[in-house]
Amino acid sequence: MDLAPPSTKSSTNQACDNCRRRKIKCSRELPCDKCQRLLLSCSYSDVLRRKGPKFRTLYPLAPIHPLSARNDTRDQFYVDKNNCSDPAASQYRLSSPTSPAFAVSDAHYASSQDASDTLSQLPPPELVSSPDSTDSTADWAQSQISPQSPRLTRQILLAHVNVYLKYLFPIMPVVRGEELHRDSQQPELLSPSRYAFLASLCAATHIQLKLDGSTPVPDPLRLQSLDDGHSLVSGEKLLAEAVRARRECDIVEDISIESLLTSFFLFASYGNLDKQSQAWFYLCQATSMVFTLGLHRESKYAEYPPEEAEERRRVFWLLFITERGYALQQSKPVMLRSSIHKPQVLCSEDPILAYGFINLINIFDKLTANLYDWISAGGGDGLLERPPTSVIQSSLCKPISLDGVLEIQQVDILITQQWLQSMMWKLSMSHATQPGSRDDSVLPFHLPVLVGKAVMSVIGSASQGAVDAHGIGMEQKLFDMGSSVADVTRSLGSKAVDRLAESTIDPRELLWGILHTLSQIRGSPSYLFPDLLGRCKSVLGLDCSITTGNFLPTLGAVPPNQVSAWAIQHGWDSFANQNLHEVSEDEGKHNDIEALPMSAISHSGEMGFSDCLLS
Repeated sequence: MDLAPPSTKSSTNQACDNCRRRKIKCSRELPCDKCQRLLLSCSYSDVLRRKGPKFRTLYPLAPIHPLSARNDTRDQFYVDKNNCSDPAASQYRLSSPTSPAFAVSDAHYASSQDASDTLSQLPPPELVSSPDSTDSTADWAQSQISPQSPRLTRQILLAHVNVYLKYLFPIMPVVRGEELHRDSQQPELLSPSRYAFLASLCAATHIQLKLDGSTPVPDPLRLQSLDDGHSLVSGEKLLAEAVRARRECDIVEDISIESLLTSFFLFASYGNLDKQSQAWFYLCQATSMVFTLGLHRESKYAEYPPEEAEERRRVFWLLFITERGYALQQSKPVMLRSSIHKPQVLCSEDPILAYGFINLINIFDKLTANLYDWISAGGGDGLLERPPTSVIQSSLCKPISLDGVLEIQQVDILITQQWLQSMMWKLSMSHATQPGSRDDSVLPFHLPVLVGKAVMSVIGSASQGAVDAHGIGMEQKLFDMGSSVADVTRSLGSKAVDRLAESTIDPRELLWGILHTLSQIRGSPSYLFPDLLGRCKSVLGLDCSITTGNFLPTLGAVPPNQVSAWAIQHGWDSFANQNLHEVSEDEGKHNDIEALPMSAISHSGEMGFSDCLLS
């Protein structure tokens, strides 16, 4: 049998067209070894030009590996290969000065730097062959390099994860720190759902701590800036990236704790931007996932190992307190009920943190479900039973032992406790203006002053970072309580205010303190500051023409002995809580307060039911 003569290969002095365009080594034969391996048509038809300035052009001759498909030059966040090797080194640094966040990553990001690395075992782009004929190679290769949006860099993820674990984990203990650090190391390898979760966590952290402006936290966490002074990354861009990443996930088919927390962090991001429609949408989405996952059923937790079961319990209770706090501010109904056991303290990894978390749960657990039904229905329409606001307030005013609890948690628990009492007072006053109401359900008229005193004692004893960590929610609570103090002071006569100042504290000093706090919370004046200033002008004797701009410089001259007097109470609000408890039991103890007809409250234009609901 005759054998076919071996094919002869001619050799040339230049690389073939395919190898030259792709800048790879060519055997300079016809066909060359690379074209044979890739089943490409080998040719030497290109005319070589004189050497000059080089312009890189991407020729889609063969499939590019997904890790190298980073040719999108849009102004987005790109994975950079110049990553710092030490996670701690990037704890307070969002990007390296030598590797900006918007730099396009190298096409060989996954090169074999470490032989043991799994990335090095992947075939390089030139070794990926076509499954079809040679004629369709170019078209098939073009379809394989469809644009893949670049992801956040390792430095940005690690920086925000570290900040979250330090400042937000005590009030949102629903993540595993070691897993966050591990996943942040290689964002390009994460699944779409995991990356969306990390991106939403970064957005919520950045926006809640207001890192775009003056850094409120005491550590030197500063964003690297470009030459024009603009930040490399902003909260709005992080949120846009998180929403984009979320669109790549099928949240209906793939409902998990991870996707639930992604919705929760998106809620936190929009809520801190005061975009309430979007915030309510994502909160409802997260709450619906609670029911889909069965987190509201105690029997479901027996299916998981003890550690995972406790993590799921914390997720449920975080949604529980978040939904109740937000629904009270926005006059919304609630879906979650106290239907499962609370997280354990003694068997947890951090008993102190767990103890503080349970104390916060217990506060919101005192609010009955019919309270939210009544508020969301508009209140006073006679169709629903009125909630026992006086009973709820009495249960809220009892002192809480917080020895050893983290400062951030103490601030959250104590101020939330006082804020809820203030909200119960507003509901009580609105009920007093309705026909046929009973006076025994109306709380003491000067209760907001006692609440304000307790709040300012907490703020005077806490660090600025512990107050700022709670984001826009803290601003809204201070605004609510400041508005109540202003309403009481405006309604009382001058003699009653003087008596109140002698027996408890001057309400005008409280207003100065709350205004001062809102003027510098999270590093800049709160968006609610102008509104509260307008409510306090007549009470504080300020010129009606005064504005926020010309008022802020005068805040340094706060009335003497204000903050110092509040900070003297080392027990923070324990003394004030005791006073509130005594007031609830014996309203006649403060007969020196000038009586005021309840009908006068609605006539003032400040205490209508719409104000109570903060819709």
